[in-house]
Amino acid sequence: MPPQLTWLPDVDRLMPVEEAAKLHFDAALCVDACETKRMGPAYDIYCQAAQRFVIDHHPGMVDFAPYSLVDPTAAAVGELIVDLWNEMDMPLDREAAAQLYAAISTDTGNFRFNNVTARTFACMEKLMETGLDVSEPARRLFLNQSRAAVAAQTKALSSLKYFADGRATCMHLSLADKQAAQAQDGDLHGLVNQGLYIEGVEMTFMADETADGWKISLRALPGRDVSAIVQRFGGGGHKLAAGCGLNGPYEQVEAQLMAAVEEALNA
Repeated sequence: MPPQLTWLPDVDRLMPVEEAAKLHFDAALCVDACETKRMGPAYDIYCQAAQRFVIDHHPGMVDFAPYSLVDPTAAAVGELIVDLWNEMDMPLDREAAAQLYAAISTDTGNFRFNNVTARTFACMEKLMETGLDVSEPARRLFLNQSRAAVAAQTKALSSLKYFADGRATCMHLSLADKQAAQAQDGDLHGLVNQGLYIEGVEMTFMADETADGWKISLRALPGRDVSAIVQRFGGGGHKLAAGCGLNGPYEQVEAQLMAAVEEALNA
């Protein structure tokens, strides 16, 4: 569990895939994953359930469940769950409100992204009516950083490059970099956005080396579309936030992505 989410109610009920594989489930719900490979090894458990459901908000989502609720106009899956709660006329407690706040706020960049709508704040109104105090959750989600996260950010920013006449940036973290920083996946949350916060930059990408290759995250300002870029590499996501996987030496990966980003900016 990423350190910024350890405060969530019921976090102790989560279990590793290996433990879940020993159990039988009458129903399985896939949330916020637009294709089956996003579930990783949990997909086998999902398939064995008697009833399967999916709730998602990604454009181009692949329909893989008998029952699905998909709405690309929603800023976050948390909005769709609030809608379901309203339809079922169920009482909402403060613990559930905290979980849904985390879902909505993280998928909207703490309500800074252009996917935020009046619907988003209508959902937040319902959550706040439970007596939810967002000050501490917001601090844990967006302000607190582990020492490992700071070390990883320092290494990533030291690799930052400008290209496309300064309209784009890129960064990378190797396995050795992460080991030196003692950083886990949760320590890298939101790090890619640092490359987009620079004046004049319209697109950025970050390459994170894993045991299976390079995990690529792309971000863009409104008016640009990084989902179209990653589709050519077998990836997916939203217009302003998307990702894919690539293999090979970083220099090769970087050159491929730089060319694709520059082409998109000049289109």
